Amino acid sequence: MNNDFFNPLRPNSFSEFVGQKQVIDNLKVYIKAAKIKDTSLDHTLLVGHAGTGKTSLAYIIAKELNQKIIVVNANSIEKPKDIIIALSKLNEGNILFIDEIHALNKSVEEVLYSAMEDFYINLNVKNDTKKDILRYELPPFTLIGATTKVEDLSKPLLDRFSITFNLVRYTYEDISKILYNLSKRLNYSYTNDALDKISSVSRLIPRIAINYLKRINDYALIDNIKVIDKTFVINVLDKLGINKYGLNSLDIRYLKMLHYDYKDKPVGINTITSFLNESVKVVEDMIEKYLIELAFIRKTSKGRIITPKGITYLNSIYK
Repeated sequence: MNNDFFNPLRPNSFSEFVGQKQVIDNLKVYIKAAKIKDTSLDHTLLVGHAGTGKTSLAYIIAKELNQKIIVVNANSIEKPKDIIIALSKLNEGNILFIDEIHALNKSVEEVLYSAMEDFYINLNVKNDTKKDILRYELPPFTLIGATTKVEDLSKPLLDRFSITFNLVRYTYEDISKILYNLSKRLNYSYTNDALDKISSVSRLIPRIAINYLKRINDYALIDNIKVIDKTFVINVLDKLGINKYGLNSLDIRYLKMLHYDYKDKPVGINTITSFLNESVKVVEDMIEKYLIELAFIRKTSKGRIITPKGITYLNSIYK
């Protein structure tokens, strides 16, 4: 098994996984059925925001099936031979997990079509003066894809996933429970209102909440704090530059750019990424999604624009 199964920050079983009840209930059925039929689990697509547990679910699925999991990121797969190398490492029933699968290029996708549907790939073999195509049989395996942008998947690839789960939004109670479970595993003691405070600034994304918990633990360790209360959490969040909305310095720079530098006029994504010196992915996934959720900005056909609510917020912190 992959050592990541023993990562103390990951849930190691369905019983430890908080939230996504409908997804978990259905997965249990599909996994049990696959075991009874003695077949590999059908190819599965996990759709959800970054940090919502897609990778953790993939590891848990592999553990429940008692199968090896090979993990790759689509951004690192540049040529067909890259995916062929990963496929060649699979044994029967193994799992190939492709994160950010929407980022695969067309030539790599085309290799996956036959691999997923009929468990074979065609290899181009040079033979003296000519090229031959060799059919290479693959053992039955499960491809688990994870994506934050299901709309970017091509239809032929999407159609080859017979199981698709859309991870739903977490609740504040879910996040607090995740933090409580993790704090116990890491031997830190938190008051309930302290955990609720972290939850309130987490953007309802487990990964963000867990990262804040880790940093607060660091401060508690250095300050020799035995029981971490809400006041201590607020003080640490302030040191981290996290305000009551869960906004950080990058979010504030974004809002200030729209309001002060571009005078509330629409701004295109390329201008924004250049100004912030961040990638489109970071801007769209880590900044804009939450600012839109807060109704601080909105997208128009001409670009991004700050809303009256966003302006009011900036005025409240820059009086």
